[in-house]
Parts: sequence; structure tokens; C-alpha cells
Amino acid sequence: MLATSSSTVDPLLTSPQRARQHNEDMAALQRLPPLQLPPSAATEETRISMESSAESSQRVNESRDREVDEQEEEEERDAETEFDQLMNRGNYLRQLRMLALADDAEREAERHEFRSGAFCEEKKEDFDDDDDAASCDQESLLEDEFQVVPSTKDKILNYNSYLAHQRYYDDLKHIDMKYIDYGPLANWEGEEDGGKLVVKQHKPLGKGGICWDAAFMLGEHVISLEDEWNASESSARSAPPRVVELGAGTGICGMMVAKATNSHVILTDLPELAELMHDNIQLNFESTDNDGSSSSSSSTNDELQITTSTDKKAMGTITSRTLCWGVEADYQGTYDVIIGADIVTSLYDPVALAQTLHALSGPDTRIYLSGKARLDKPHEEFDAALDNLFENVRKVEPRSRLRSPNVFIIIAEGKKL
Repeated sequence: MLATSSSTVDPLLTSPQRARQHNEDMAALQRLPPLQLPPSAATEETRISMESSAESSQRVNESRDREVDEQEEEEERDAETEFDQLMNRGNYLRQLRMLALADDAEREAERHEFRSGAFCEEKKEDFDDDDDAASCDQESLLEDEFQVVPSTKDKILNYNSYLAHQRYYDDLKHIDMKYIDYGPLANWEGEEDGGKLVVKQHKPLGKGGICWDAAFMLGEHVISLEDEWNASESSARSAPPRVVELGAGTGICGMMVAKATNSHVILTDLPELAELMHDNIQLNFESTDNDGSSSSSSSTNDELQITTSTDKKAMGTITSRTLCWGVEADYQGTYDVIIGADIVTSLYDPVALAQTLHALSGPDTRIYLSGKARLDKPHEEFDAALDNLFENVRKVEPRSRLRSPNVFIIIAEGKKL
């Protein structure tokens, strides 16, 4: 039997001659030029794949660069838009401030004319006919009448004394009087069944805390058209119509409607005006709870004594609550009638107001808005938005004893779906 080894022996290690030959062969191979072989199919595919990958990477980078550029441009546009909006709002506020100062200057000039006796000569063109112009004499230009609350020394203006002369027409004329007594309110048939209305103002709240001409004129206009919007006998409505006032402020317009018509009125405004609305309801209506539950109020006993139980009579009912435009949770359904006094003038986004009116409207809702021409652009935008959302939109002259120039009434109905 042959003997075997567990390891293999390299013959080069056992033969010096063969080892030298191997070394010489390897040295000869190293001296040969490199072999030029044709590219194989695999090598070509690798090259194409690498080129495609490079092109794809380049396209990705270019797309990413474009996206970055577009994002930067969009951010620049947004920044410019926000800046423009800020500048426009600042310019808008400056214009409103200039208009307020012009109102103050005009009022003071008219007071001076009245004291100097020159008023009649320069203001005759404001009257509608010769009879009115003939009544413009020194005796007819009466002073405003007011009472003083003994305990607080606060003034209560008799508004009918102002209506008797109307020697000037601007909304800030009664800003320094805390209360305005509008007297007994009559319904559209002239029956004074609504009791007296006394409205409390609060100047620190800004525009919302003041009684405006456009609000009083809208109140009288809506009351005069009760047979138009409160035709309960010809409808399936079993309860009085629900009337919501947007931007109620002091609540003068809505309270006028609640006093003189068979309706349920909801005064609405921002939270900071909720207390003033509630105080005025307490002053003028027997039921002072906004939601049927007990509630507290800042009204003092002196304020509540300004009106009597007879004064608090009303044809309708009234409540108040917060409603922020654009916040659907505040809407609480649709309404039969929507009213709003001078709510377009100071808006930054009149389109949002039009959309809110649309959301609060049902198919048979009537909308009555009053305004006073101050700045054209907000009114133009609002009118265009309203035309897109309602079938019938028109402007009419106010039905009111107050003859304040440039005040108009907008009526809208026929909600578009």
C-alpha cells in the first residue's frame, strides 16, 4: 500500500530549475504591452447605466433647484403681499381718521356759523323744498334738550329735540352724552305701543360704543316695512320672525325693531361689546336674561331707574350674544331677517361679510343694511360680492325722520345656492 500525505507539496519548491523558469516567465509577461480588448456587452451596459444615472441625478438636482427658486419667489410674493396689506390697512385707517377729523372740523364750523347767525344763508341748499328753507330761521334752530341724572350728573339727550332742527349731520354729534332718549317708538302703522327707548353709550369701546345716524335710520326703515318682512299670515311660520343684527354695538337698531314690531331680535357683536348690549337690554326690556337663565350685569341702580316699567313695554322680544363673522359655530342656524347698520365702512375684508350674510340666510331671508358713503373701495367690493351671492340686491332711500346726507339702505334677498 502506498503511503499518502495529508499535505500537497509544490513541485516548484522541490525543483530549483522549474522555479527559475517560472520567475523568468513572469518577468517576460510584465514586459509585454497591455492587452487592448474590445468592450464587452456588460461593460457597455455599465457605461450607459452610469451615464443615465448621472443624467437622472442632474435632472433631480435641476428640479430641486427649480422648486427652491419657486419657493423663494413665493415667499417673496407672500412677504410683499403681507407688507402691501399692512400698508393698505395703515393707509385705510389714516383715511378714516382724516374723515373723523374732517367731521369734527365741520361740526365746529357749523356751530360757529349758528352762533354768528350765518348758518341759514349757507345751509338752505340742504333742505328739500322752499317750505323747509323758509323754516330755517334763528327761532327754529333750537338747542339740543337734555336731562341730567342727579346722582351721577350724566346727561340724557332728548333725541326728538335734535330731530326738530337737525342743524348738522354727522355721527359724532352726541358722543359726549352718556344716554340718548329716543322717546316712545311707533310701529309701521304709527301706533306707539313699544314704550320708550333709552340707549347707553360708552365711548371707550370705540365706534361700537356710540349711537350712529345710520343705525337710527335703519331702525325706522325696517319698522316702516314690517308688513313686507313680517307677513306671518301668508307663511307657514308659527312663531315671530327671528331677526339678527350684526355688529349691533349699542344695540339701538335691533332694540328699535324689538320695541315696535312683533319679532324676536338677537343682538350680536364681538365679546368686548357684549356687556354694553346686555346693559341696554336691561334698561329697556322687562326680560333681561339673554338665554333664559339668570345673569349678572354692570348696570347700576341709577341706570335702571332711568326707565320705568311702562317704558319697558315692547311689541317683540330680544336677546344678545357674541357672533364673530366667519366663525360658523357662532351662527346658530339661519334667520328670517338680517339687519346691519354701517357695518361695511371700516371693514378690511368686505367679501367675508357678504359670505357671512349668505351663511346666515335661508331661502326666504331678507337683508336690510344701512351705510354712509365714506370710502368707495370697500363698498364696491361688498356690492360685487353681494351680487354674486343673492338674486336681488338694490339700494333705496331710507324711510326716516332723520335726514342725514349720503346714508343709503341696501336690500338683498334670494339666496343663491
